[in-house]
Amino acid sequence: MDALTARTAGLGTPRWPFISRRSTERPQHARLLLRPDGILGYADEREEDRDTEGGLWARITSDPTGGGTVKNALPHYYRQRHLMRELLCQVCAGAPARHRDGGFLFVLPDGPKMPSGLDMEGVREATPPLCLRCADASAAGCPRLRRCVALWVRRPVLYGVHGLTYRLVPSGLQVAGPGMAAYETPALGGMVATQMVRRLNHVSVDRELTAHLRALGRAPAIPPLPERQNHLSGTPHQSATPPRP
Repeated sequence: MDALTARTAGLGTPRWPFISRRSTERPQHARLLLRPDGILGYADEREEDRDTEGGLWARITSDPTGGGTVKNALPHYYRQRHLMRELLCQVCAGAPARHRDGGFLFVLPDGPKMPSGLDMEGVREATPPLCLRCADASAAGCPRLRRCVALWVRRPVLYGVHGLTYRLVPSGLQVAGPGMAAYETPALGGMVATQMVRRLNHVSVDRELTAHLRALGRAPAIPPLPERQNHLSGTPHQSATPPRP
C-alpha cells in the first residue's frame, strides 16, 4: 500500500481507523492445497501469506485511495495483524496508552451492563490496544462501545490466530467453520487466519475510564478527563470469505 496516499485519504484517523476495511478492499481468491507435510498452503504461496509463526493468512486487497466506504466492523487482515504484532493503537497506528505499571490500554466492545467485579484474566482477544485520544473518539462514534470495558493489560501475550478451519474430505478440502488456533499446535496447520490473537494476562478493569467512555457514547460532547494523565503515558469482528480449495 502507498503509505502517503493512504494517509492523505484519511487512513489512521477516526474517519478511517487503521484497522478498518473499506468496501473496496476485498478478500482475494487463492487456491488452497494440502502440502506434503500435512498443513494448508497456497499453490502460489508468497512470503506475505504467512506470519512469522507460520500461520497461513487469507488474502485481501488494499486500497490506499480511500475508495468506497469504511466498514468499521470488518478489520483488514494484514493491518490487524500488524497492529496486534507490534501492539499499536488500532485507530492511528501510534503508541497505545500505557498505565504507570506498564499496562496497555485495551477497550473491548459489547461488555456487560455492570463491569464491576468482571474477571477478564486470560481472555483471548483480537482487538488491538488504543491510545487515549483515539479511545475517546472511538467511544463517541461507535455504538458497540456504549457497553465497552476498559482494561489495563500488563502482559498481552501472543497466542495464535482466528480464522477458518478446513478438513479433508473425499472431494477435497472443505470449510469446517470459524475457530481459533494457538501457535505451535497442530491446529494451526488446518486454519486460514484472518485475525491475530493475544491472551490478556495480568488484567485490571478501569471502572472510571469505562464509565467515561460509555458516557461519551451517549453524549459525544463530553471532553476527555485530563486527570487520567497522572498515571498514564502516551497521548480497541467479523466473518471472512473463505479461500476456495
